Amino acid sequence: MFDFGILRSVAVAGILVGATTTVQAKSCTEQGRECASWAVGQYTSYKGACAKEVGACKARCKQGQKYFLGVLVGNQYPIDTCN
Repeated sequence: MFDFGILRSVAVAGILVGATTTVQAKSCTEQGRECASWAVGQYTSYKGACAKEVGACKARCKQGQKYFLGVLVGNQYPIDTCN
């Protein structure tokens, strides 16, 4: 028989690792690079929006609002430095 308890433990561990790595804060420029690397294939049209958001992120960050606004659905990605 298959032990579903082990499978559950592995799934929970994967979710926790995924959650901690995706919430990692960075700079507007770094998040913009991640956005641009995502904007390929069917999302190529978003590449320009990624570049535009870097500037908007820097301006927002200097006012104390430290997040990069995702270009697809508007998720907020935490930023710890404005550059």
